[in-house]
Amino acid sequence: MKRLFGIIVLLALCVAAVGYFGYCSGNDEYYDGYEITATSSPFSVNVLDETTEEVETKLFGLIGIGSEKAQKSEDRTVLLGGFPLGLELDLKGLIITGKAGVVTADGAVSPCENTDIRSGDVLVAIDGKSVGNDKAIAELLNAKQGEAVELCVMRDEEAKKYTVYPAKDVLSGNYRIGLTLQESVAGIGTATFVNPSTGKYACLGHAVQNENGIIRIDGGKIFNAYISGSVKGKIGKAGELNGTFSSKSVPIGTIEKNCSFGNYGVFTGNTDGLTEIKLGSRTGIRPGKAQIYSTVIGSKPKYYDIEIIKLNEQNEASDKSMVIRIVDDELLDATGGIVQGMSGSPIIQNGKLVGAVTHVFTADPTKGYGIYADWMYELTK
Repeated sequence: MKRLFGIIVLLALCVAAVGYFGYCSGNDEYYDGYEITATSSPFSVNVLDETTEEVETKLFGLIGIGSEKAQKSEDRTVLLGGFPLGLELDLKGLIITGKAGVVTADGAVSPCENTDIRSGDVLVAIDGKSVGNDKAIAELLNAKQGEAVELCVMRDEEAKKYTVYPAKDVLSGNYRIGLTLQESVAGIGTATFVNPSTGKYACLGHAVQNENGIIRIDGGKIFNAYISGSVKGKIGKAGELNGTFSSKSVPIGTIEKNCSFGNYGVFTGNTDGLTEIKLGSRTGIRPGKAQIYSTVIGSKPKYYDIEIIKLNEQNEASDKSMVIRIVDDELLDATGGIVQGMSGSPIIQNGKLVGAVTHVFTADPTKGYGIYADWMYELTK
């Protein structure tokens, strides 16, 4: 039964048992750390229709600088986000978090010790059969009674196979392969917008990923969340929002895609209180005054003043579209700038949605990157 998620502590560096809605690149750093949470409920094995590569290829092919689609985006209207979301992603397989010993009648052994299986790899099959939870693994291993099994592990979209001999655990009587595994990823993020014409939403603005790249998912759910407080960012260390949500509550949507430009799915929550706003084309954005719409306490977003200090001309989609600086005294006093948990916060200029926050600069937490709303809108059509 899925646990009630308490305060989600959002970390800034990759460590064992922690997955990340982001990665590190140069002096820039994604800032939405997610606790990877093991569950004992059945794991979904429904495969999404499109891979991450197919989604990105489609997006790159749809939009070009100055294209007709970009110009027409000025006429599109969306429902503004800015509110916190609890996200629970089902994985396409089981994330391997480490190797472990098995206590047998003859002493401790480690069946995978001599393999190059790494933390962050994903176990997808044993002897060609999909696995998604401990029960499925135990059934497969116990049926072999210690005979060799073939593990299929994914790393950076590459399948690797290993032959190992399961060991019988003297305490449980079950055969084990000596790996610690986790079944789902959960955490707090920010909604960017809902497309009223399709009912689809966009959030985060960047991928959920671990040290081996973008996490492959088999769907998931989004929930209402509450931000209980924050830890200020400082030079060299990103701050963080502390939030809570319960996976036992009624979901307000599904998660269908996890790609370089965020999480996307169908929104089923109440949209009555959401503000309609025009989508601004990236060709119409200018350096200067703007705002972000974000929630740093409670569940209702507020507008905070920022400056857009640099715009990147992009021939294809990227999550590093613009550089922004927080100038709002209230937000600086509360968080010190951009903090973990704010990714996906809408960026508004001249009354139009033009982008979403994606990164924080650890060298200066008042600054960060944003993604153009153009790129995100295409995945909600």
